[in-house]
Amino acid sequence: MSRGFTEKELIETLLAGYRSAAPLLGPGDDAGMLSVPDGRLVTTVDTITEDQDFRRVWPCGYRTTGYDVGWKSVAQNLSDINAMGARPTGIVTSLSLPAEIDLGWVASFAAGVSDSIEQLGAHDCAIIGGDVGRGREISVTTTAFGSLDGGEPVLRSGARPGDILAVCGVLGQAAAGVDVLEQATSRSEIQTMPVGDFPSEWPEDVRSAVLGQLRPRPRIGAGAVARASGAHAMLDLSDGLVRDAERIADASGVSIRLESASLEHELRKLHEAAGSTGVDPWKWVLTGGEGFALFAAFDADADLPEDWCFVGRAEPGEAEVRIDERFARDWLAENIGQASSGWDPFR
Repeated sequence: MSRGFTEKELIETLLAGYRSAAPLLGPGDDAGMLSVPDGRLVTTVDTITEDQDFRRVWPCGYRTTGYDVGWKSVAQNLSDINAMGARPTGIVTSLSLPAEIDLGWVASFAAGVSDSIEQLGAHDCAIIGGDVGRGREISVTTTAFGSLDGGEPVLRSGARPGDILAVCGVLGQAAAGVDVLEQATSRSEIQTMPVGDFPSEWPEDVRSAVLGQLRPRPRIGAGAVARASGAHAMLDLSDGLVRDAERIADASGVSIRLESASLEHELRKLHEAAGSTGVDPWKWVLTGGEGFALFAAFDADADLPEDWCFVGRAEPGEAEVRIDERFARDWLAENIGQASSGWDPFR
């Protein structure tokens, strides 16, 4: 059990660990301040909560660190800014903690927040401030801000019949990581496993899948490049390729056809995780979320930016998603025995 700490000690621990670009006014007053160069502010908010989005101790024995939680809380919000074609400029974070968490966990959290900003390439993103409090479980709500630098946002509603569809990032890895983490290990092994350590028998590909879940790496900056390259519809894949493609189809009023042959190379990256869990990797690639790859529509004759891969086309017709020539839900039910098209926190 923790000896406990004061609010002042908690805030001092966070501020000592935070590193970021300098805001106009940062933590220390009742509110912070950002510059808004073109008069518009892109903003998003997301929450991650213990036993909803992560476990403090996973069935496999891995013990989630403050670093993991801090990293992911920032990464998923930077990804939303990225998906609008914007440049991240600031974050504020509200952190609720149960009584048994100690200041070492808090310092690790602050390091994860800072390293996520730096290592993902959001070099203009400032930590403006936030809030702290007590709760029954660990919960982090992060709000991120961004700038379009005079451009226009890339919305979900801009796809047109004839467009090519492309992805930037890794598909299925984070979802594979969840299934690996959820594999049961004996209680005695869990009790002796150091915090933040992986089971020694995990091969490198399996470790990569787990890190893809714990510390996702969205390609920050790729959204702005796609916007400059003519992308006219875009979102990040937080809930699975099929489910998020459905959102583009609904918003744009187009039919989307994903080509399975263009996705097969993603399966090879998941071979070891599939072997260790017995899960069909198509499930991860098509319906697995939280990898935060970008999914966008470009003109039919567009030269795709570097690191973008073709995955399908937008076509005239009802707002629906097909895989090859089958309705996506039928394809999923027949090939992997799953009717759901992706993640839904309320189901």
